[in-house]
Amino acid sequence: MQYFDYLKKGDKLGVCAPSMGCGEQVYYKKRCDNAVVNFNKKGVSTVFSKHYFGNTFARSADAKTRAEEFEQMFLDDNINGIISVAGGEFMVEILPYINFNKLKKAKNKIFQGFSDNTTLTFLLTTLCDKATIYGSNFCSFGMKKPQAALLDNFNFLFGKNLIQKSYSKMESDHSFRNQPGHELDGFKFDLKTNPVCLTDIKNFSVKGRIIGGCLDVLTCICGTKFDKVKEFCNRYKDDGIIWYLESCDLNIPSQCRAIWQLKNAGWFSNAKAIIIGRALNQETMFDYTYFDANLEHLKDLKIPVVINADIGHTDPAWFIVNGSIANFNFNENKATLSFEFV
Repeated sequence: MQYFDYLKKGDKLGVCAPSMGCGEQVYYKKRCDNAVVNFNKKGVSTVFSKHYFGNTFARSADAKTRAEEFEQMFLDDNINGIISVAGGEFMVEILPYINFNKLKKAKNKIFQGFSDNTTLTFLLTTLCDKATIYGSNFCSFGMKKPQAALLDNFNFLFGKNLIQKSYSKMESDHSFRNQPGHELDGFKFDLKTNPVCLTDIKNFSVKGRIIGGCLDVLTCICGTKFDKVKEFCNRYKDDGIIWYLESCDLNIPSQCRAIWQLKNAGWFSNAKAIIIGRALNQETMFDYTYFDANLEHLKDLKIPVVINADIGHTDPAWFIVNGSIANFNFNENKATLSFEFV
């Protein structure tokens, strides 16, 4: 596994838009501007791709241009790390234009992104053996007073390796930050979190190579020519695999079908545990619950399955270092997560 160097004073941070750009939304623009300020305070300057601000049909530019702008940043030795400016919907379209063989030979650097950025965070790791970070997009770092998980992620980028712990509360609705004057507001935690282990193994500690991302995207990759997951799992079979999964737009039946698909594609071979985050949509359908949907096709694997972990589209959310050795502990509905870079 190829790891990255942390950011330090004097570095240049690339900000690109391989999916959606900032667009004209005041929320994104203000957050992006303030994120620049926050990184500058650490002595890191920012370099933006040409179309980072574009946003037509939820795309910053056409697929080939988006791919080229990402590749140029990744191959530029003067840029020390890259964070995607935002998530989106259509990043998979860039894959035919990405030269993964060239990227594999290049020196690794931080690439971080969330949600639709699973496309690159997942494939750079499974195809190129490069560690990536599934974490906050650049705009998120524009919060006026970074809190909890966001601050942990920010500090990690500058070299602070830490143990992430379960949070006691979560934010049920972030739409208030779209209101004028509230774009830079922090989290408003109003609900208790409830991580639980769905299988008979209620308290456990597990160590293994961690990989995963957003189910909405993973199902698009599964079965394509970019799907080399079974080979990845086999390369690291001695470590064992810890999977983390979360979803954005999928309803309950869709989540069930997604897990069935990945399982029957052989993705969960050598799996030691599966950590499932908080889905945006947990509404019961056909008397079928979120817990039912995520356990039905995993229970016969005879491994721990944790659900409602601090991963996904409801804050606070952990950052994950894809490809690293993860130490995950679960005890009395509380979890800790840390990474080793070996």
